[in-house]
Amino acid sequence: MNDEHAIEGLKRLGLTTYEARVFLALQKLGRGAASEVSNVADVPRSQVYGAAEGLEERGLVETQQSTPTVYRPVPLEQARRLLLDQLAETGAETFDYLDAIQNSHEQDERTESIWLLNGSDAIRSRAAELVEGADERVLYATEDPELLDDEIHAALEAAAEDGVTVVIASLESAVLDAVGADSAITTYQVPEDRQTDVDIAQMLMVDDDTLLLSTYSAAAEASEIAFWTSQNIFASIMVELVEEWFREPFAAE
Repeated sequence: MNDEHAIEGLKRLGLTTYEARVFLALQKLGRGAASEVSNVADVPRSQVYGAAEGLEERGLVETQQSTPTVYRPVPLEQARRLLLDQLAETGAETFDYLDAIQNSHEQDERTESIWLLNGSDAIRSRAAELVEGADERVLYATEDPELLDDEIHAALEAAAEDGVTVVIASLESAVLDAVGADSAITTYQVPEDRQTDVDIAQMLMVDDDTLLLSTYSAAAEASEIAFWTSQNIFASIMVELVEEWFREPFAAE
């Protein structure tokens, strides 16, 4: 790390550029007047006063009322605690506000949106969330046992226990064997003659209006990408196609 990296780090902790430069200079000097800080910090002397005042308000700098005015930083551990506490408080307040306003703006109609996801973690999280919102039925299909991980498996089990019809479908016995004998989940062995050349990593259908489909990116080796869509005409059409492909598990409905 160098000075510029440290300045960028301080800015990410909430300081302005001048505040970060002045604070860094005071760490080097120990204490100093505006002219001394200006020379070390590469900050115009006229701007040092405002930056130092901002640092003082944050509790990071002490000011000696003398002629000229002298500044010194508080102990580094105290500064670390203040900045991290302030960052945590700001983050908590921000996310509390975001939580309060979530979905507060009413829309006249739903957009015909297709949402893209990059990376297995994001896909797994979204898939689990969609399963948790199921009212009637869920179909999950994959040929890779590793994709049916603990997070998705737990969401599927919870939905089944809540009375949702949950089906796990696969060509691979290893995927179906992951479902316990006492599970409320139904398993479906996909016939060999339905195997396609399309490289699908996992597919999730929720109720009659939501579909998530993932594959592996050709641009990035082993990188999973997906799209999902819900409550629009495109989603309804895709769900109908999936229902036709996996008609047996839901034939009794």
